[in-house]
Amino acid sequence: MPVKELLILGEKRLANAGISNAKGESQDLYCYRFGLNQRQFLMEWQKTREFEDCESYLELLDRRADREPIQYITGSQNFYGYDIHVEPGVLIPRLDSETVVEHAIELIKDRHYKTVLDLCSGSGALGIAIAKECHGVKVTFSDESEDAVRIAKSNIEKLGLSKECKVVRGNLFEPFKKFFGNQKFDLIISNPPYIPTNVIPNLDREVKDFEPVSALDGGETGLDYYNKILDSAGDYLKKNGAIVLEIGYDQADDVSKILEDAGFKDIKVFKDLAGKDRTVIADF
Repeated sequence: MPVKELLILGEKRLANAGISNAKGESQDLYCYRFGLNQRQFLMEWQKTREFEDCESYLELLDRRADREPIQYITGSQNFYGYDIHVEPGVLIPRLDSETVVEHAIELIKDRHYKTVLDLCSGSGALGIAIAKECHGVKVTFSDESEDAVRIAKSNIEKLGLSKECKVVRGNLFEPFKKFFGNQKFDLIISNPPYIPTNVIPNLDREVKDFEPVSALDGGETGLDYYNKILDSAGDYLKKNGAIVLEIGYDQADDVSKILEDAGFKDIKVFKDLAGKDRTVIADF
């Protein structure tokens, strides 16, 4: 089958399924299936593909048409310029979360921080971007999920960060309670589950049907994890330490109040590229 016709068929298949970027995603899946970069893809238009090749490509299109996220199909998501491996056991990193990384990097460089804890680390995207951008900084990753720990370790190894990064499995700060005192960090970052439980059924199918609910569900008000984290975060921060949190667009006031009640000061809220509240920073 001529590749040009195959790509037109692919675009129509996704468009009919309601995929907004049908042309781009049909091309991305073609490149993924045949291992092509953008330059190689441009040379494909005049070629033909065997029946078996067409079938395997159409199978990928069917998965996407059924609303499986393209990142899970390809196993990859670009985050802060780095290729992060993802699969259904972890949340797909979003562009919005890059604001957390940007503000964390600014703090690290301004204050010469050397140790960072990425709490609820998932795929490890946040901490990996920080480790890549801030040489000499040690990043510890912590997540309760066995899948998340495995995937974060694989991303760290793939990106050559084994010396700078360590991954542990446990419930929030549990792995850092030591017999002779808690392990402490200069900076804590976290993108915890923060979607209210009753909102999850109304999310896009790509999210509610495929991404892990445990990485989304923040309890009745969406604030459960902020309360749990901030109840003891100060016990794991060094003197003049700070915390950087991702929040939902409507949670700035509530999270700021929790921070204040927990003894944090100089609380600041920052917006994402869409102009929505997305990051809260506070000193301890």
